[in-house]
Amino acid sequence: MGERNPQYPLDLEDCTPASTIEKPTASRWRRHFQTTIENRNSDHILLLCWFTTGLLDSTIFNAYRTFVSMQTGKYLSPHNSPPKTLTLFIKGNTMFLGLGASNYDTTTRPYGWAKSLTSLICFIAGALFFSRFGTYFQPSRRSTLALSFLIQASIILLCAILIEAGVIEGRLEYIGDNIDWIHEIPIALLSFQAPGQVWLSRDLKFNEVSTVVVSTMLYDFGADPGLFRGVRENAVRNRRILGFCCLLIGAILGGWITKESGHITIPMWVAGAIKLAITVAWIMWPAEESVRRWGT
Repeated sequence: MGERNPQYPLDLEDCTPASTIEKPTASRWRRHFQTTIENRNSDHILLLCWFTTGLLDSTIFNAYRTFVSMQTGKYLSPHNSPPKTLTLFIKGNTMFLGLGASNYDTTTRPYGWAKSLTSLICFIAGALFFSRFGTYFQPSRRSTLALSFLIQASIILLCAILIEAGVIEGRLEYIGDNIDWIHEIPIALLSFQAPGQVWLSRDLKFNEVSTVVVSTMLYDFGADPGLFRGVRENAVRNRRILGFCCLLIGAILGGWITKESGHITIPMWVAGAIKLAITVAWIMWPAEESVRRWGT
């Protein structure tokens, strides 16, 4: 070819076709989602999970007399108690199922055991799903954590939408003790998503705050040899205290909101929004130190 035009200093023959150039933005995002997240401060996410556990369990129990996260638990009931006294029933889903099998309380809750059985089966199914999901897509990877919580948030919001649309009754005054089999849908879905939080605590190596089991956590708290150490000297104890407080606050708010509104969707919207926020948090979470240092 002849001399180059000074106004166009680049020869077209010297240019590399655009199709062969790797798009830096796509490559950067791919590496971003494939990185392992920094574990430091990730226990704060688990405190939010404790809160959503309390929020959802108190709400669902108020409506359907079963739990979706706590497969064992306690509640205080004045039913058939002497005047001015309250009887403490140690009843979780396992106990509800056992009492149903023993033909106890079949007059006021004839099929209450079925709700508990649904929750137990779906909780186990969720544990199977999320554990395999985390193993297959690599634990602690940003994309794995974000997608896990996106699934959980979508399930919670789907339940809220179904109730808001009137497909499932969500007004407390119209929900009786006699079972309506369509109520099994939110119980099943919410129980299925709950183990995702437990998987997270295992993945992040914070086994002391599983986000669903309280009895064991309270025992470990009381049996901790460093129980009375300074605030900055026992992080495990601090997580247990804060986790219990978040659970309690969530349960109080869930019960209060459903009582004042007479409806169960508001806590579901809140819980779904929290898990969506956690999804975004994982996308923005700092990468592991070694990844930042070497850029791999």
